[in-house]
Amino acid sequence: MIQLAPVITIDGPSGSGKSVLSQALAKHLKWFNLESGMIYRILACLFLKKKSVISEKNLTYLLKDLDRYFIYNHGKICHLVIKEFLKYDIMSYEVTNLASQLSTIAYVRNNLLIKQRLFRKYPGLVANGRDMGTTVFPDAIIKFFLQAELKHRVFRRMHELKKKGFSVHFKELFFQIQKRDNRDIKRKNSPLKPACNAIIIDSSNMTAIEVFKLAINYIHAIIKI
Repeated sequence: MIQLAPVITIDGPSGSGKSVLSQALAKHLKWFNLESGMIYRILACLFLKKKSVISEKNLTYLLKDLDRYFIYNHGKICHLVIKEFLKYDIMSYEVTNLASQLSTIAYVRNNLLIKQRLFRKYPGLVANGRDMGTTVFPDAIIKFFLQAELKHRVFRRMHELKKKGFSVHFKELFFQIQKRDNRDIKRKNSPLKPACNAIIIDSSNMTAIEVFKLAINYIHAIIKI
């Protein structure tokens, strides 16, 4: 029986800090890192680039085209190429909103499920998203679910977007993230929710360093690294 590489998953809504934690843990553990949301953003960029409407035909074509942006090595995906899409403001509301819409489509999720699992390789993988622990890697050795009050998440995302040069307003971003939350939670396919065995961390009043230290303590208490 083939022993699969270990996986740590981090799920949560927008602005909960999962990407920052994922990157920090991957660097600390010297594991690979998967930003699953970036795959949906690239697919959204392809739609915008082609000026395509969402249809079965266009989905089939663009999902096939998406494969060009995965770098393979011995049957595993080792890299995701995003440089070409930086000019499309990959973190903009237009891209974010379309990526969120695409994520509700079962055909898209099923297709990308296969791709995401190909990121799993030794020495290990830290994967963040919204269904990493429930659907993509249900056998993950540790599953984290980050949550935070909406206002805290909005302020974090505002800070992130302003650093990237975007002009954003609190009220507008508040309703955008609230709408995204509702869409993620209520979608039929892989809704946003903690896995039954997830470790839930409320990061509302915690710094990124505090969240990282707490996560590391859990990891060292559960597995030997």
